[in-house]
Amino acid sequence: MAVGEFKSASIRCTLDNGVDSEGKTVKKVKAYHNVTEAAGANEILAAVTVLTGFGTKPLMFLEKQTAQNIYA
Repeated sequence: MAVGEFKSASIRCTLDNGVDSEGKTVKKVKAYHNVTEAAGANEILAAVTVLTGFGTKPLMFLEKQTAQNIYA
């Protein structure tokens, strides 16, 4: 039986960085590390709303990425 153990988590924010010469949306990615395992969607959204409020680029996507160690 395999056992999973939390290793790390991070938040990945994709921001709208305008439009290029061909009319395609240019994206900028910003990552924040050292996110706790217990951080829920509402808490992450509240924190990212504050963080992106310091900049001028609007938020397009938000992801929580987690990593686990799996032992057999």
